Order: sequence, then C-alpha cells, then structure tokens
Amino acid sequence: MSAVPSGAPDPGPTDVVHPGEKAGPTVGSRGSLRPDQLGGLVQCLLHRFKRRTGGPNGAGVPGGQRIVGGFLECGGGGCGELLAEPVTLRCGHTWCRRCLRRSPRCPACGEEAAAGPQSLRPNVILSHLMAKWFPAEVSRARDKIKLEELLSQCRFPEALTLLEQLELKPSDVALQSYRAESYAGLQQFKEAREDMEAVCSRRPAWPEGYFRKARVLYTMGLIDEAVQSFLQCLALDEDFTPAKVEVEKILCDLLSPGPESIKEGLQHIRNKDLPVHSHTTVGCFRKTSNASEFINDEQISNMPKNSEGELAYLSWTRSVQLLRRVENLVGLKKISSVPLLSCKEKAVLLKRKLPFSDQEIKETGNAKIKHQKRDTEQLFHALHFERTLTKDVVDAGDFECSLCMRLFLEPITTPCGHTFCKCCLERSLDHSPLCPLCKDSLKVYLENRKYAVTYLLEEIIARYLSEELCERQRIHNEETAELSNLTKNVPIFVCTMAYPTVPCPLHIFEPRYRLMIRRCIETGTKQFGMCTSDAHNGFADYGCVLHIRNIHFLPDGRSIVDTVGGNCFKVLERRQRDGYYIANIEYLKDVKVIGEELDELIDLHDKVYAQACKWFQNLKSRFHSQILQHFGPIPERETDLQGPPNGPAWCWWLLAVLPVDPKYQLSVLSMTSLMNRLIKIQKILTYFSNARDQSK
Repeated sequence: MSAVPSGAPDPGPTDVVHPGEKAGPTVGSRGSLRPDQLGGLVQCLLHRFKRRTGGPNGAGVPGGQRIVGGFLECGGGGCGELLAEPVTLRCGHTWCRRCLRRSPRCPACGEEAAAGPQSLRPNVILSHLMAKWFPAEVSRARDKIKLEELLSQCRFPEALTLLEQLELKPSDVALQSYRAESYAGLQQFKEAREDMEAVCSRRPAWPEGYFRKARVLYTMGLIDEAVQSFLQCLALDEDFTPAKVEVEKILCDLLSPGPESIKEGLQHIRNKDLPVHSHTTVGCFRKTSNASEFINDEQISNMPKNSEGELAYLSWTRSVQLLRRVENLVGLKKISSVPLLSCKEKAVLLKRKLPFSDQEIKETGNAKIKHQKRDTEQLFHALHFERTLTKDVVDAGDFECSLCMRLFLEPITTPCGHTFCKCCLERSLDHSPLCPLCKDSLKVYLENRKYAVTYLLEEIIARYLSEELCERQRIHNEETAELSNLTKNVPIFVCTMAYPTVPCPLHIFEPRYRLMIRRCIETGTKQFGMCTSDAHNGFADYGCVLHIRNIHFLPDGRSIVDTVGGNCFKVLERRQRDGYYIANIEYLKDVKVIGEELDELIDLHDKVYAQACKWFQNLKSRFHSQILQHFGPIPERETDLQGPPNGPAWCWWLLAVLPVDPKYQLSVLSMTSLMNRLIKIQKILTYFSNARDQSK
C-alpha cells in the first residue's frame, strides 16, 4: 500500500528541524488541526494496514441477520447476538439497535440507516416476540445496555458489581469485553488485557471486539497498539463510525504542534501508565517535496473529492506528507524494511518491536484461521442449542395485521416501528399520511412509493406458519382474480365524458379513487370505466373504458394519471366496493353493413369528414391552438371504416372538442350504428357553421 495512488514515487522522508535551524512549514502552520479534518489520513492508514496484513485475520464481514437452528440473531458487523431492541430499516433488514448506532448504513445492503440514533425505533412485533420466546436472553440484553451506560459514565465499580451478579459464560464475549473495560477504568491493566485478548481470539471477525480492545489499550497508554486495533476494527467494518472518530482524535493529538517531540510525549505517557487526556506533540519538519511533483493527472483523477465534486487536494496533500511520520510514530512501518539485518535478527526485532496485534496478524495462516473458525462455530452451536425455537410455540395470532386482522401478507415496518400488510398500509395512506397506530408522519412512503418487505418477519411466517400463509395467499389471489375481470365488477370512475382513442388526463386525489387506481395497476388490467354522474342511479348507463398509460405520483399522495379511451360499454348491473362504484358491463360494437348501405356510408363519411376539417380550419386562432394543445390535430381518415369496433377515431375526436351538451354526447356514445352517428355529427357541424355565418 502506498500513501498516494499506485504507481506514484515515494515522497521520501521528512527532515526534522534541528535546534538553531530555521523551521519550514509546520503541521499547524495553516491553522490548528481538528479531528474531522483527518479523514483522508485515516483512509491512507487503513488502506496501508489492509495491504500489509491481507485483511485482518482473513475474516470477512457477515452479510445479514439469520435464523440459525431457530434462533434469531443479528449479523450486523459480526454481532451474532440475540436481536435485542430489533430495528427494521426502510430497506427491510433488521438489526440490533446498538449495532446501527455505530454505523450510518445497513450492514447488508449499504442503504442509509436513518437520520440519527433517536430515529432508530425498535420493531414492535419483533420486540414482543423476542420477549415472549427468549425472556432470559432479553433480560440479559437489557443488562448489557445498562452496562454500556455505566461504562460511558465511568462508573466502573458499579459495572463490575453488576458483572459479578451476571453469570459470565465463556461464549458471552460481550460481557467479557465490558469486564475488560471496567478493569482498565480501575487501572487493573493486566486483567483487562487478558480479557480482551480472549475476546478477540474467540471472535476474530467481531469489529466491536477490536474496538473495545483499542479503548483498553488507549487507557493503558499504548497509543500505537490502540491505533492498530482501531484499524483492525475498521478493516472488518469500514463504516464503524466510533472507531473512525477515535483514530481521528488520536491523530489530531499526535500531529498537534507543541514544544515537545512525539517520542517524548509517547514515552511520558508510557511511563505514567495512566489514561491519556493531554495532547501529545509532534516536532516540526521540513517539506522536502510537494505532492503535486509526484502525482500525475491520471492519479489525481482517482483522488478523493469533496461534497461539491472538487478535488480535496489540500487534505490529501497533507495526508501524504504526514503518512510516513504517523506510521513511524504508531508502529505501522514494515520491520522488514530495516537494512543490513539477517533473517534471524529481523525475526528478533519483529518480536521485540511489533505490538501484540501485529504479532497476531503476522502469525495468522490458514491453519490458525480454520482453528479460530472451528472454535467460533462451537460457541455458536452451544448458544443455538440453548435457544431453539420450535414450531409449537409460534402463535399465528402474534402475526396479525392490526388493520385487516389477518395474517401478515408482505409485512411492511414503518420508521415508527409498527408493522402492517403492504396493501393495508397503502389504503391507510390514501386517507392520511400518518401511522394508523401512533400518528407519526409517513410522508416518506408517499414521496418515493418504496415499500420494502420486512424480510425477517416474512421468513419466520414462511418457516413456521406455512399452512396459514398458503391459505392467506389463496384468499388474496381469489380477490385479485375477481378484481381483474374485464366484464364483471369493473371499477367505475364517475367524473366526465370519455371517448374511444381520445386522451383523458385525470387528477386523482380522493382516497377511494387512489385505491381504485392502485388496484387497476396491481391486477395488471390497467383499465377502468368512466361514466358521467346521474342523479337517480349514481352514474350513467353508458360509458367508455380508459386505459392507464402512465402515473405521476405527487409527494402528498395525489397523482396525475395519463389515460386514453378504449371501448364503449353499457352498464348491466351496478353496486359499490370500498367506497367506489363497480359494474357488470357489456361492450358495444358497431353493426357492420354491406352492399348499397356500405356505399352510402362511405359517401356520407367523406362528406362529414371534409365538413369537419373545414370547420376546424376556420376556427379562430385562439381556439385552434387550444384544441391542438389538449387533443392534437384531427386524426387521419380511416381506410377501413368498419374496422374499429366503435368506428373511426376522428368522430370521437370531433365529439370531444365540440362544445355540445353532455346529454347529446352521451346519446352519440350509446349508438351502435356508424351511419346514425355520422348523421348526428353532421347536424352539429351544420349548426355551428350557420351560427358562425350569421355572426359575420
């Protein structure tokens, strides 16, 4: 690993300023350092650490929560604990709340977890199930949370007292790590280090183990070993935010300018063997080369960028200049680079110079990895044997949606921690953008229309309630099949006149029609009937089917639906479902003619079409442009007049743009004779032409 992009020359060592010499630019000459400015340097150290070690202990990061032997566990960053305070993210994955507090992203998919720890609300259903199925483990998890609070408040004697009351099992590495921190806080460093070495040995792929080990080492004053343990934690989980923050703070202390050299500062800390609170210092050094002299254009293109997309050149340059110095200070330089040493001397120097964490990495091989993996598996098998979940203890009543009172189907967990069926939640949001139970805002679902199924709940239901799930799915499929019928129970939108082939944009805002449109999409029909209102029957006896071409959802739940007219229909039977009308219908088709009747039809069609084109051309420019904008130009003449089931498209276009009484339009819509329809349209055109001539 190089401090600069691969292929760049080494910048070379920096020169320490000797007494009496004129100092060059110092670390702090551009202003005092802040920890948040050292992110680039931390990345440099981490990448070099990974390259040198080939990955910490060869261990990977677990991918997600699992149900192992019936036991629900969290896999976030190698946690492996019972899902204490389980939090379901918007991506559908579920993790311990404590695991999510240390990382801003989901460990499985990398999606942003939440705005902050206060928004990580536990999943109500899963929390209830954990307490019901594993009461002892949940109680133990609460004790661990209390221990964390005591340690954060430096109440070490109370933490040790609580630990003595709990049964410390060999497999419970979390409690052992808490005990190590308590020992370190009480300056019992030997016991603290023994506990942490045992923790990291038993759980080599647990990032938090190395994080807690680093904190113990830091408390002991072993700064170099602490940094390496923090880096080992980050190598397992780069999103482990607390470890990044701690490394940045340590580097800020190391690189802050002062009267003493860093070696003196470190030696002072080691001699005192006390917790570090004061700033250590670094001597001034000369800048012997500029980073721009050894970084070419191609390498610059790969350098870090800031939030505005600009090259973070200053911080990167300073990171390059300081990298070698920091590596020397915290023991990250390769011992093998020391010249004129025999293999035996190098081995002795390696054992003497390298801290424990480096020795552990150097000794790691395939045999050791397999041995550690075997030990870890044995510990987990012991845990799972004690926490076996059998099918008879799983009650279907615990998995009922509070809205439909049926088994969850596609369970969705909201940010407030409540779970509903996907279709139930969508129906609730049609009426209000609030959670049906706690009234928290759920506008995020209306804004992006993304509903991620809660994978863990879905897996539990599929595994332990398979028969109930099959029955629930069967009922849902029957309901969907009923909704997808194109002649029976067809949804009816009561609004305006619609015509075959003519576009009809709609603004959907009523909850009942939001539900209706969504069902049309989900069933795959993407169509519904449009009828005008009727004072006696609710809607007219004749209408037109509309086909959905596109939907644009607005952030508040409303939508703009782009539709186009299909076939005309006659209503046979009508009723209501979930607030909107449905009807049994039959489609209308024009009666075809032959012989002399067909010749007469063609002659009449040509005359009326020419009359319609003339009327449209003679319109005032203002009306002409409005019609073109909303309906487009008049359609071309059909080659086969009787081909379309409801006649030529231009007839319906003309009927839509003419300012005619809706009752007259409805009478034309109900006709099944093209000849009669053309005669009606001819009368309308003659009327408007005469009215225009009289007004001149």
